[in-house]
Amino acid sequence: MSLPKLIKYASENYIFHYVAGSIAEKDIEKIVMIQENCFKDICKFLNIYPTFKIQYFLLETPELVGELYGDHEPCNGFANPPNEIYAVYNNKIKCVGYHEDTHIISYLINRPHSIFLREGLAMYFDKIWWNKTNEEWVKIFIDNNKYLEIKELLNNDFFLEHSDEITYPIAGAFIKYLIDQYGTDLFISIYKYKGDNLLRKIESSCAIKIEIIEKEFLKSLYNNNL
Repeated sequence: MSLPKLIKYASENYIFHYVAGSIAEKDIEKIVMIQENCFKDICKFLNIYPTFKIQYFLLETPELVGELYGDHEPCNGFANPPNEIYAVYNNKIKCVGYHEDTHIISYLINRPHSIFLREGLAMYFDKIWWNKTNEEWVKIFIDNNKYLEIKELLNNDFFLEHSDEITYPIAGAFIKYLIDQYGTDLFISIYKYKGDNLLRKIESSCAIKIEIIEKEFLKSLYNNNL
C-alpha cells in the first residue's frame, strides 16, 4: 500500500508528515511540543544525540499503519530504523509520546536481542499504559494471577506468546526498578549487551540472582504504596 499524499512540517529534530485537513494538521504545534520534549528527555538519559531528523508519519487509520508495517494487521504505531516512525493520529487514537522515539534513538546505542529490554525501556519512558502506571498494572496482574516472571519474559519466544497488555507494563516497571535501584550507567551497560544470555548479564552486572532482584522489585511496588 502506498502512502496518501502528505504535507510536511519541520521542527528542530523532526519532519512530520500528515494529510492536509487532518486532525494531525490541526494539532501539529501541540504534537511538535510533545515530541521535542520527549526527544530531549530520551537523548539526555542515553547521552546520545542523533545527527538526523526523525521522519514522523501521522496517519489516520490503524489499518494503513498495519499495511505499511507489512503484516496487514491494524497497528497504532511502529518504528522503522534508522529514522522513521509511523503512527495513528485521529479523533480517538493519538499515538504520540515517548515509545517509538525511544526505539529509534536507543538503537543508535544498540538494538538488544531481548524484546523485553527494548520494550521495557520504551515503557519506562511512557510510564502510563491505558491510564494506569506500569506499576499499578503489575499489581493488578499479581492480584489476578496474570503476572509473568521476569526470567521467563527474558526469553523472546515466551514474551511473544503473551499479550503486550501484560508483557509491556511488567517490562516497563521492572526496567524502572533496575534504573532506580542500580543506576542509569549500569542499566545502559546492560542495554548495550550484544550477547544472547541477558539473564547472565543482568545477574553479573547487579551481582545478584534474578530471583532476588525480582523479589525486591515486587516488594517495592507495595512499599511505595502504588
